[in-house]
Amino acid sequence: MPDMHKGTRFELVAVAIAIAILAGCATPVPDSPEVAVRSRAQAWLDALMAFDIEGIYSFTSPAYQSAHSAGYYSRNYAGRGMWKTAGLGDISCDGAKEFGACKVRVVVTFRGFNMQEDMTTELTETWVQIDGIWYTQPRS
Repeated sequence: MPDMHKGTRFELVAVAIAIAILAGCATPVPDSPEVAVRSRAQAWLDALMAFDIEGIYSFTSPAYQSAHSAGYYSRNYAGRGMWKTAGLGDISCDGAKEFGACKVRVVVTFRGFNMQEDMTTELTETWVQIDGIWYTQPRS
């Protein structure tokens, strides 16, 4: 009588090897710095536009958070109440490899007090990479 388990074991091993090979092919390619920063910066900007102070504060580095409160950080965006729209512009990560830093342009349309028309301006936000995570670097 032939051993039916030999063929079954071989098939199981072959399937396991095929799954391992396919899993290796499915390994995601790490995002470029620009893609990673754009994702984090958009989430930060969404929180900022929603007046979520704790939300925007969560994008600052642990070192910044150990030295400054969310209220202190929010002073950087005291004029946010006049903003009509804001969107991400160009992202430059020329210094990402050497310094772990990227520059993010934020295009803001606003209307100040006693202004008849909307104005548009750009802010430049610096993002730094610490232990593989991108954080906004607050302006002094």
